[in-house]
Amino acid sequence: MKLLITLALLAAFSNVTFVTNLSCHKCAQKIEENVAFEKGVKDLKVNVKEKTVYIQYDSTKTDVGTLTKAIEKLGYQVIETK
Repeated sequence: MKLLITLALLAAFSNVTFVTNLSCHKCAQKIEENVAFEKGVKDLKVNVKEKTVYIQYDSTKTDVGTLTKAIEKLGYQVIETK
């Protein structure tokens, strides 16, 4: 039974990678400090060199559109990568 519950919880996790116009470590810090606390975010990695934001999230609590808006609200352009 525990295995089924664990598998169901894992199935709800999704991930997305965004390309942004962030340009420095202060930008990365701003994203990390704000987006990491969005409802449903489980993991967040910002790569300044590649200008990417990787987010693992609980798809029962949030979606790509909401996460996009959270980053845009901070003043960054966002493009979802496939």
